[in-house]
Amino acid sequence: MSEQYDATEGYCRTLGHAVRFAYCRTGTRALPCARIADCWFERIPIEDFLRAHYTLQELGTIFAPRPGKLESILEIVQRLTGPQPSS
Repeated sequence: MSEQYDATEGYCRTLGHAVRFAYCRTGTRALPCARIADCWFERIPIEDFLRAHYTLQELGTIFAPRPGKLESILEIVQRLTGPQPSS
């Protein structure tokens, strides 16, 4: 029953306001936000919840290091401008 904490509210450090656990649990990729453990450990047994509802592979994806801001910006620019000819 992954919805048991969905109505619980907490502060989202990424968005800067209160959100329900359901928002953090579903995220934008159908997987939880990478900060879910940091934000919810004081309110619910988050480690137990994650172990019970996600595979080790999914947890690895959730908590994989994210690219830095500069790397993300350069990737977006490259997508918008297309591949550059090599010299």
